[in-house]
Amino acid sequence: MQNLPPLITDLALILAVAAVVTIACRRLKLPLVVGYVLAGFLVGPAIAWVPTVVDTASITTWSDIGVIFLMFGLGLEFSVLKLTTVGRPAVVTAATEMSLMIALGLLVGTLLGWSFVMSLFLGGMLAISSSSIIVKTFTDLGIKGQGFTELVFGVLVIEDIAAVFLLAVLSTAGAGAGAEAADVVLKIGRMALYLIVWFALSVIVVPSALKRIRDAVNDEILLVASIALCFGMAALAVGIGFSSALGAFLAGSILAGTVQAPRIAALFKPLKDLFGAVFFVSVGMLVAPQAVIDNLGTVALLAAVTVIGRSLFCCLGALLAGQSLRTAVKAGLSLAQIGEFSFIIAALGTSLGVTAGFLYPVIVTVSVVTSLASPLLVRNSERAYRLLVRLLPASALAFLERREEAAEDEGDDEGENLWRDYLKRWFFKAGLVVLCAAASVEVLVKMVPRLLRGTVPEPLFTGAMAALGILATGLFMANLFYTGRKNEFGALWLRRRRNRPALIALSAAGVALSFFSVLAIAYAAGADNLAWMVLLGAACTAVLGRSRTLHSLFLKLETSFTGNLKESVLAERRASLSDEDHANWVEKHLYVVEVEASRTLKLLGAQRSADVMFGIAHNLDLMAIVRDGRRVDADRVARLSKEELARRINDPNDPLGVREGDVLAFLGTEAEVDAYLQSMLKDGLLEEDEAESVMLDAYLTRGPARFDATCFALDVEASSPFAGKTISSIDFKGACASLVVAHEHEALVRMKPSRNTRLFPGDRVWLVGDPARAAGLIEQA
Repeated sequence: MQNLPPLITDLALILAVAAVVTIACRRLKLPLVVGYVLAGFLVGPAIAWVPTVVDTASITTWSDIGVIFLMFGLGLEFSVLKLTTVGRPAVVTAATEMSLMIALGLLVGTLLGWSFVMSLFLGGMLAISSSSIIVKTFTDLGIKGQGFTELVFGVLVIEDIAAVFLLAVLSTAGAGAGAEAADVVLKIGRMALYLIVWFALSVIVVPSALKRIRDAVNDEILLVASIALCFGMAALAVGIGFSSALGAFLAGSILAGTVQAPRIAALFKPLKDLFGAVFFVSVGMLVAPQAVIDNLGTVALLAAVTVIGRSLFCCLGALLAGQSLRTAVKAGLSLAQIGEFSFIIAALGTSLGVTAGFLYPVIVTVSVVTSLASPLLVRNSERAYRLLVRLLPASALAFLERREEAAEDEGDDEGENLWRDYLKRWFFKAGLVVLCAAASVEVLVKMVPRLLRGTVPEPLFTGAMAALGILATGLFMANLFYTGRKNEFGALWLRRRRNRPALIALSAAGVALSFFSVLAIAYAAGADNLAWMVLLGAACTAVLGRSRTLHSLFLKLETSFTGNLKESVLAERRASLSDEDHANWVEKHLYVVEVEASRTLKLLGAQRSADVMFGIAHNLDLMAIVRDGRRVDADRVARLSKEELARRINDPNDPLGVREGDVLAFLGTEAEVDAYLQSMLKDGLLEEDEAESVMLDAYLTRGPARFDATCFALDVEASSPFAGKTISSIDFKGACASLVVAHEHEALVRMKPSRNTRLFPGDRVWLVGDPARAAGLIEQA
């Protein structure tokens, strides 16, 4: 007779009981998660009159797989682009609520006499809501379309992302319990660095590989490959000190941006549901009734802390974000529960041995209690708001109303602060230089030689890795230097003399940052001669920072990274456009502004045209000079570079020199044109009735008296001599009097691309000019 493994009978028992209990929960309109936990309680050792699971070790393994699959599924539903859609209110609300709840959990645990690490884990358990329970509650109550729900869903997105990284921090803190705080912080920082490098490389490699093999992949192969990526990244995460859940989440989020994501999600859903059910059942199996009874006071306290604390802190965060009191109260009461992430954190604490055994069943019970209370709280949130309005003094209500109006006004002014925009870009680019240098030291100079020790000559190989790290850092140095004098920098330089010392200081800081980054890599590789190190740092900063080749390579990597992240969005956008709309998309996103040349400014000891200088500072292109109703030397204006135009236009003796009354036509994106007009208005160089722009297609229909040109596209084929060359080396402007206004690479369109952008087969370039002059170039392409 065949011996049936206990795992099979255990699974039959678990799934049968789970099916019956969840059907009952569905009839009672309770969340399915509660049903699974109750099913686990029934088949666990606590209930003697129901058959009990025998092979608990195998069920634990299935439960671990369930966590991995749940996190992979969550990653498939999340993409980095979601962060750009949730908005500032959701970020502020989530950050306020999570930080205060972690602090409150730490305080409550300390008052109960628990250890610091156990109290920290408690704070993490109380800091995250349950997405599944909130969605179920909103659906049952029919309120998903109401205004406050948008804020709630935004907070859930931020919480889910933060929870994944909170797992990494807690696992590191738990593993390092008893170690020095500085050592724990250093370890977390080092692993975060590995994580960023790992994620960036994966985004560049994995979606690109899927594109190459998509024609040979059927559903079966795609599912197997996706699960392999999930398990592989989970194993790698554990290998470098993170939790397997984090690795699985990252695997899903990498695939989430690809066009295959919906297909993978549909194929993967049955597996996620099956193993997820086993995980939640295993949670219920670990609930010991005696532990709950012995700690009823703790259960009641934590349930009260969860409901009151989460409601209060979410409400506070929403008010700080400028939301109305009604929205804040409703959002706070909607988020007053904990759920599946709390189970995962509790299981992590138990596996690391840093939390007491009673905490797991206690936190599960608190989750069940708060989940059952959630519909009641949401249903009565309007009453709670009205009660609060009656209790608050009129002065407090007036203050909150003024804050809401101020937040709306601040949102309307967004983008007008040139200093803010410039500093934000500068610190981001400078941060990338530092990050790449640190990654080069940790990964290339330290980790790779250690892994290959004994197989390669160590000093020589370490030096080669250091050189590779310096080259990689040079990519980001080139990005910092080549884009340093565009847009905000130029406008700030021209606007106020007092801006210039700060701008010069930031430029010097960029040079110093690059110099010391090179020194850090060389020192980590064993260099000890200070004179040679200084010489190396200066040479690399000067050569790599100004390298057009490196900047071109950076732009290619940036395009691949962004395109892979946005692949599914780009595919949807392309599918929604007709052939005609796609052909005219670029033309409809370019604007022309005409200004009458009548303003000057003192620059470099001479009077310069303020209209022209501010236009160039805002990255606009001068398309035409119209004098007495006729264009001035149209062919020469179309062929000259921006720098040469700026020189000649400001020369009063030059035929192209701008005279008072000339009409200048500038071309740019909507954002560039708007920033130019706002800048001119703010400095009193333009009147309100003059601050108008028109779309390029409308401007071109005015006739040859204005601009005798059109917007046309050029496709780069594999045999084209342009393939592999940069825009500057082809010289579209000088050769055919055509301005490059957009570049498409792998469906990602970039407006006003850099001159160092390299063209590849399959790319498309949009130009504005006379197609007849460009006929030869079009034929070559």
